Amino acid sequence: MSNQSLALEGVASATQPFPHFAISAVFEEGFAEEILKWFEQTDKWFLTETSFYTQYEFSLMDGELPTKMDSLLEEPIVERIRTLLIEHFTVSNLDLVGLTAHKLLDGHRMGVHNDFIGKKESHRLVIQLNRDWQQDRGGFLMLFNSKSPQDVATVVQPLHNSAIGFEISQKSYHAVSTVHDFERYTLVYTFNEA
Repeated sequence: MSNQSLALEGVASATQPFPHFAISAVFEEGFAEEILKWFEQTDKWFLTETSFYTQYEFSLMDGELPTKMDSLLEEPIVERIRTLLIEHFTVSNLDLVGLTAHKLLDGHRMGVHNDFIGKKESHRLVIQLNRDWQQDRGGFLMLFNSKSPQDVATVVQPLHNSAIGFEISQKSYHAVSTVHDFERYTLVYTFNEA
């Protein structure tokens, strides 16, 4: 599968509360639907529980992928995503260090955090893949001015095939509101500055 699977439409940049950009359509619609169907059917999920979140997840970089999904890790798609991040954040080069799938179920949420773990990860693209989402189902991505849960700056709807790209820093505070009667899926590309 070629990079024709990527649409990358409706890209809009913002500087507050930290530098990021939004994409209204990441993949061609048919491919986005195939990824979502795979997420709904695969048995690769395992539960992770920490002090600030509970979610199911798995790495797409561990083991073989179904034929149609292997293009997610192939150079045409990875290079276009890398180039988009480099252009928006004025870095010289980025290496892909992770591609993970996340699933939140009813009652799951993510507390305020910034993803910062030092020099191992520098940039992230979080792609939403959600079927028939409605506002009363929650799962909003929230961006914060600080680590205070009351200091919300932006609320992002988890619309199917949309995304947020951001530079990971000590200021990139974000969270996910509680999910209600809904399976909330994301595909997360993680890069590190080379």
